[in-house]
Amino acid sequence: MKLTIYRGTHEIGGTFIEIRADNTRILLDAGYPLFLNGAPIDDNIAKLPYDELLKRGVLPNINGLYRWDTPKFDAVIISHAHIDHYGLLKFVHNQIPVYVSSGTMKLIEVSQIFKICEHFDANYHLFKMYESFAIGDFVIKPYLMDHSAFDAAAFEICAQGKTIIYTGDFRGHGRKAVCLDSFIKSAAKKPDLLLTEGTMFGRSSEEIKTESELELCIESEIKAATGAVLFQTSSQNIDRIVSFYRAALKCKKIFVVDVYTANVLYELRSLGNNLPYPSNEYENIKVFYPYRLTQKIFNEIGEIYAKRFSPFHIPKEKLEQQQKNVVMMVRPSMLKDLDHCKFRDGIFIYSMWQGYRESKYQKAFESFLQAAGFGLKFLHTSGHAAVSDIERAIMGLMPKKIIPIHTMMPESFLNFSDKVCLMEDGAEIVV
Repeated sequence: MKLTIYRGTHEIGGTFIEIRADNTRILLDAGYPLFLNGAPIDDNIAKLPYDELLKRGVLPNINGLYRWDTPKFDAVIISHAHIDHYGLLKFVHNQIPVYVSSGTMKLIEVSQIFKICEHFDANYHLFKMYESFAIGDFVIKPYLMDHSAFDAAAFEICAQGKTIIYTGDFRGHGRKAVCLDSFIKSAAKKPDLLLTEGTMFGRSSEEIKTESELELCIESEIKAATGAVLFQTSSQNIDRIVSFYRAALKCKKIFVVDVYTANVLYELRSLGNNLPYPSNEYENIKVFYPYRLTQKIFNEIGEIYAKRFSPFHIPKEKLEQQQKNVVMMVRPSMLKDLDHCKFRDGIFIYSMWQGYRESKYQKAFESFLQAAGFGLKFLHTSGHAAVSDIERAIMGLMPKKIIPIHTMMPESFLNFSDKVCLMEDGAEIVV
């Protein structure tokens, strides 16, 4: 087998990995980059035409992958539904099969419906965790992993008597921590190559809590609050939403999500799991309808996505009256809605990566909350593996060669093993 990492050897996000066998060519992830020329990528870059994206290196120059080429890839395999792993799928030729888990496909579809990402047609094929499937010369086995993205996968890839393992993004301290133990126990030992993420190298100051420990911290803040408890996290970070929900339930509070988050929970619940979602089954979950988002749903998206939660709607007036009994998910775009709710003297819990707080949009939102008497709290734990969990995976799998990806500090892996091989983007390696 031959392997080329087009992006990811010295940066976090934007993952693009090609693996070739004699008669088969596959791509692992098609991620939109988080950085460009060493700096966070400007939001407007994504709007540029494809030839400019190629020129700037946002789109790796890969023959036979994109819609304007004759397709020469047999498949694209997406590890999970974070934009830095699937965000360039819209440029992939629609005759090339795209393999995803059911949860990943559902999250991509919801993002398209709500216009969070651009709509594109893809030739989707669903895989099931722990069930091997064949693509030409390759036999691929996916493993469910613990990550801040729902239904994230690692892959064991075999061809021509060789084995490559790609961890995707993972961690060992979330609600599915057992998945990492299962992966280490069940995946092939002494693979010829391990591709492993290393996001947390260089972030030694970040405190790693388990999701259960974080839930206890949230519960403590709710109990101490004298007003509304507002929190901000990603609507697709299901583990975190569950942590806030469970803490609110234990404190006998009303748990409020916006109509977009309600749809995310509803769609994922349809896959046959036990996620809490607005329904008669979960009486303390209510749905808030932000004005701008609700107008967008009725005018552009489809009224069904609003009306399905009508029985669980909580209006601004009731929120104002019940604010001391509310735990509510918020975001900066809801600033005017919150102003109309007349929330005062509560706490705001920020539960995302701190780097996002540097935007002017976020700073204005938090200033508004402070002016309304809200105390600001930071309670978060990473969606990525602690260094100790990366080391545990390496020791458990005993790979013959290790290539760090999805990391700013690949050289840190040299402390773990003499099997580490530091690569450059675009270089080919024979396995």
